[in-house]
Amino acid sequence: MDRLKLLLGGALLLGTASAGGAGMPMMAPMPAAAPAGTALAATATLRDPQGAAQGSVTLRQLGTGVQVSVEARGLTPGQHGMHVHEFGRCTPGVDAATNTVVAFGGAGGHFDPGKTGNHASPGAPNAVGHGGDLPMLNVGADGVGRATFVTDKISLAGMDGVLNRSLVIHARPDDYKSDPSGLTGARERCGVLTRTNYAARDYPLPGAQDFPEGVAYDARRGVIYTGSAQSGTIYAVNAATGAVSKFSEGGALGRASALGLKVDAQGRLWIAGGAQGTVSVLSPDGAPVAVLETPRSPNAYINDLVPAPDGNVYVTDSARPVLYRVTPDLKLSAWLDLAGTPIRYGPGVNLNGVVATPDGRYLLAVQLNTGELWRIDLRSKAVRRVMGGLENGDGLLLDGRTLYVSRNRDGTVSKVMLGADYASGQVVAEEPVTGLRFPTTLSAIGGDLIVPQGQLDKLQGGTPETPFKLTRFPRF
Repeated sequence: MDRLKLLLGGALLLGTASAGGAGMPMMAPMPAAAPAGTALAATATLRDPQGAAQGSVTLRQLGTGVQVSVEARGLTPGQHGMHVHEFGRCTPGVDAATNTVVAFGGAGGHFDPGKTGNHASPGAPNAVGHGGDLPMLNVGADGVGRATFVTDKISLAGMDGVLNRSLVIHARPDDYKSDPSGLTGARERCGVLTRTNYAARDYPLPGAQDFPEGVAYDARRGVIYTGSAQSGTIYAVNAATGAVSKFSEGGALGRASALGLKVDAQGRLWIAGGAQGTVSVLSPDGAPVAVLETPRSPNAYINDLVPAPDGNVYVTDSARPVLYRVTPDLKLSAWLDLAGTPIRYGPGVNLNGVVATPDGRYLLAVQLNTGELWRIDLRSKAVRRVMGGLENGDGLLLDGRTLYVSRNRDGTVSKVMLGADYASGQVVAEEPVTGLRFPTTLSAIGGDLIVPQGQLDKLQGGTPETPFKLTRFPRF
C-alpha cells in the first residue's frame, strides 16, 4: 500500500520568542462559541477591486441544502457569473487560466470538491462539475443585483463545505460549459464566507510544506506539539503567545514522517512514524530517548499511539492488522493479532486514532475506511464493535464518556456519547468550526480542543492553503 493512499485516509528558532518555559503561561481567553443548536450560517462583505464595500452575502444551512442571499452594487446591468472559489482570499493573484495577476486572483479557481476539473451548470452533481458553480446574478438598471436561492451543491459543513472560501461575481454571463469559468471574464466582486457567532483561534506554522498531522499538549509547560507528515519535523508552539520553534528537525534518526503524537506522564513526546514503521520517543528538551522499530515490512504504517493507565503505550498500524505495545522499559512487541478478531482490514487506512478509557480497562480505536469504532479489552484482548458511521475518522479524544472524532475528508469533528461500558455510542453533534481543511488528530487545552488542518489531500497534488495552521476552538 503506497504512502499517499495511507496519508489520505490519514533546533532552529523561528522568530524571537521561545516555545514554552518552566511554568505554564497564562492562557489567552477564548470567546464563547455559538449556542448549541444554533443553525450554521455565514456572511461575507462583497468588495470591489479597490476594497470598497459593494454588497453582502448570507448563507444559512437548511437541512442538506444552503440558502444563499446576495446583494451586489455598482455592476453593469445584465447577467453576471457567480461562483464559490477555493480560497478565502480576496487579494490580487495569478489567474491560472491566463498566467497573469488579476483582481481577486488570490481566491484561486472554482471550488471543486469532486476534483472534476470541469465547469458545469448549477444543477450538475459535484461528481460531474465544480461544486462552486452557482446561478447567475441578474443586475438591474440601477446597478444592483439581488438573488436568493437554495442549492445542495455546497454546504457549511462536510466535504462540500464553503466556510472560509470566497464568493466571486464576474463581469460577464456564464455559459455553464467552458472551462475553467464559463467565459465569465474579470472578477469584479469578492467576499470571504465567514461563519457567524463562532470563535476559534489559529496557530500558523512557518513551513510551506508542513502538512501537520499529529498534535499533543503538555499542560505543565503550556506547549503544543505538532509534527509534519511530509518531513517529520516537530514544532513546539507556545499555547498562550503562538510563538513557534523547531523542537526536533525532520529526518533525525530516520524520522521522515510524524503522525500521531502523545505526551506521557514524564513529559516525553511519543511519535508515530508512519511508513517507516517506527515509534520515536523524545525527552522534554527534544533529545532522542529511543527509536523503536516494528518488524520490517513494505506495508508498515504506524499511525497513532496512546499511553494507557497500565503504564504501557499502545500503537496502531493502519496497514498491518496488529496492535503493538511498548512496555515501560521501552520494549516494543506485537500485542494483539487482529486477524483473529472481528476487525477486518481492507484497502486504505484501517485502524487509526486510539485512546484509553480512564478506568484503564479498554482501548477505543477508529477504523477510518469502514467508519467503525472498536472497543478492545486490555485484560482479555476481546474486541467488540461499538458503532459505525464514523467514516474518515482519524484522530480521537476521550473526555469521560464523550468521544471527539476528527473526520479528515469530511472537514468536521464529531461528538459521540458513549454508553457506560463504552460498548455503544451515538453521534450527537457535528462541528465544522470555521472551515476545517482535512483535520487530522485532536488534543485538549483546558476547555478547548485543537486540531491540525493537515490538508493531506493536497500532499501529492493540488495547492494547499498556506500558512498551515492548528485551530483551537471551544468544546461543544
